[in-house]
Amino acid sequence: MLTVCLLSSPTACREEWPEFAGESLIACMTQAQFRAARWAEQHPAYRIAKWRCQPAQARQTPI
Repeated sequence: MLTVCLLSSPTACREEWPEFAGESLIACMTQAQFRAARWAEQHPAYRIAKWRCQPAQARQTPI
């Protein structure tokens, strides 16, 4: 999962779930930085504030 913020409004942040977020945790840990960099290249209006690996089902679990 990526937390991304608009460059023009740094407090306007949101969570993004790129396709690699649903892969295994080991695959995510070894590839996430490269894929996050690719995501950032494709979305120049945003900066990545943080990223983390977690199972895809975690985003569907209510708090």
